[in-house]
Amino acid sequence: MKKKNLSMICVFLFTPIVIVALVYIGLSVYYSDTFVYGVFVNDFYATGRSPEELNEELIAKTQVKDFVIEDGFGNEEVISKSSIGLTYSFLPELEKIQKKQNPLYWYATIGEYGNYKINPTGTFNESELNEQLDQLGITATISDIDSIPFEIIKGEKGYELLDGTKSVIDHEKAATAISNALKEGKSSINLLDSECYQSLAYTEEMKETFSLWKKIAYFQNCEITYLFGENKEVLDAAVVCNWIKMDENNQFEFDEDGNLILNEEKIKEYVEYLSNTYDTVNKERRLMATRGEMVTIPAGTYGNKIDKKAEIEYLTNAFLNKKTEEHTPAYSQKAWKEGLDDIGDTYIEVDLTNQMLYYHLDGTIVLETPVVTGNISRKNGTPEKACYVYYKQTNRILRGEDYATPVKYWIAVYNRIGIHDATWRSKFGGTIYKKAGSHGCINTPSDKVSELYDVVEIGTPVMIFY
Repeated sequence: MKKKNLSMICVFLFTPIVIVALVYIGLSVYYSDTFVYGVFVNDFYATGRSPEELNEELIAKTQVKDFVIEDGFGNEEVISKSSIGLTYSFLPELEKIQKKQNPLYWYATIGEYGNYKINPTGTFNESELNEQLDQLGITATISDIDSIPFEIIKGEKGYELLDGTKSVIDHEKAATAISNALKEGKSSINLLDSECYQSLAYTEEMKETFSLWKKIAYFQNCEITYLFGENKEVLDAAVVCNWIKMDENNQFEFDEDGNLILNEEKIKEYVEYLSNTYDTVNKERRLMATRGEMVTIPAGTYGNKIDKKAEIEYLTNAFLNKKTEEHTPAYSQKAWKEGLDDIGDTYIEVDLTNQMLYYHLDGTIVLETPVVTGNISRKNGTPEKACYVYYKQTNRILRGEDYATPVKYWIAVYNRIGIHDATWRSKFGGTIYKKAGSHGCINTPSDKVSELYDVVEIGTPVMIFY
């Protein structure tokens, strides 16, 4: 009885072990020809699949493209996949992955999901490929060095050396590189990046051209970035290349040392260009009026004016010393703000139509008041101008042919036109200016002009318009 019980216990204990062992051995055999648990290839679940099965699925999802050859200089040629019988297969790489696995240790991959990234292997007709490469201009060998371009040309970036000796294709290297790229499953190749070019030695004529090129390159090696507020003007080789002095036959002139000569008139012309472009004195302005419409303000005294003499001197020195820097020009007259948009966010706005004055400070209206401007019935209308505060004074006497009027606050903005108090007036705004306006000044309530006088600075823009 005891022996029978012992036998039962043994059976009970060892049966699970035998079952587990059989399952383990079975899975080991199963995974000997397939991918083990937890393996992904190119995002495809590979577990339990053979390399052949997974290869078919990957090929079905892979598009075979025509092969593109780039020369690195902006040119390209295409070899059609059908002309060389190009096909893809992932099988070699898949077999490598599968062979690395040990089916006896399949359990070790549980919880360790691996995602392999592989490229297909390309198969094609090598002789057909070589025949096509022999016919392509992009891989053609240059045998005559005199046919290689080597010259100095003038383009958008100034003078440049077109040196064809640096881009002579090595046909054998190119053919090998292209063949290898196809075998690696690539759809394109850059011959320059793949180092398929060779450099040829210069001829004597090329050496002379290169010697001239070095002088030109040195001459036009200058980069000054002019800053005009938010606007920039870059002076580089594209500009400086035009400063080389040329003879009557449009050929380069040289000094007694064989160096290129600077045409100083070109510097003056460039400064004149900057002045014409960025000077804002005597130029009309566009302004979004507080009343909600865009207005045009006639030219006046306000604005920036480049000191041309100072800039010619600076630019000549900067060029001769081959400087590379940012530069803010010198001004003989400077506005509140530099650049084409020189009004900025702080200015006085005088709306002659609505007889209103607004003081904008950093983009916010901090003072507004009705005013009385020049009497238009007597032809004393306040002129529309882009001007500025150029003078302030207290307790001034305003004098004219038939008057001498004391005022407490005087803010001069254009010639004899100013903003001032008018204690003799009890009302401001409306249509008073049409028949009972001023001699041209901007009459303002005392409390408002007092407030404005205390905060407004000399140089503040004043935009006067209807």
